[in-house]
Amino acid sequence: MDARQTVSDFLNGKMDILTFRKHYDKEPEINAFLQGIVDQIKASGGSFQKYPFPYPGKPGEIFYSDEGLSYLLAPETDPSLAYDCPPKYESVRQLLTYEFRGMTHNVRTASGALTFYDQVLVLFYQVDPTVPHLPQYTEAFDFALEVIPEYLSGGEAEMYIQEHILPLFPETMKKTERKKAIRAKIKEEFPSEKGYPCWPQHSEWPLGKDGKPATYIGKGKSEGDLRRFRFRDESTGEILVVEQAY
Repeated sequence: MDARQTVSDFLNGKMDILTFRKHYDKEPEINAFLQGIVDQIKASGGSFQKYPFPYPGKPGEIFYSDEGLSYLLAPETDPSLAYDCPPKYESVRQLLTYEFRGMTHNVRTASGALTFYDQVLVLFYQVDPTVPHLPQYTEAFDFALEVIPEYLSGGEAEMYIQEHILPLFPETMKKTERKKAIRAKIKEEFPSEKGYPCWPQHSEWPLGKDGKPATYIGKGKSEGDLRRFRFRDESTGEILVVEQAY
């Protein structure tokens, strides 16, 4: 398989993101092609050409971004990289597969798909300045922001919503009706006995043994910066405790 053509097919909408991600994970030639772009720029002492992204909510306007790829060119001795969030990316593969809070590359979520797509787009832009920006990933992300509450944004919860709830309500529905129906279904599928968790980090609402969302039953005992959140697996009755620290 021609690695460049595979990347081009994905970015031009001829291949969906799940299929491309499978190719990327299984075929080292694709990562080698993308890494080669970075290595060439680094060897020449150059920098990434920033992609002209459409400005959200402002038709006709653009903003320029390298989507964080500059970390791949920075020397390891750069003191500005002496922290873990975002990490000190050392390779394209690390960049495209790293998951932490909002910097998730799980392409089964709207946020992960958009991050992954945008970064591959900027990489390919370095060798093909005609590559278009597909609006579908931004639109899916914007819609997810509108219907998925913050306490469910990210992780297994968002994947569950993307895979099991959103498909129940097709895009052919009126947008306002679709939003209302999805929000109601989310509330039904993620039951709570006492409010909702205020996560110090990203959402970690657990699923039960049957694959269904557990019921939130309230906060557990806190210790210093450590916060505990208690859930019940309705399929087994087991109490699940999620711990996060600030």
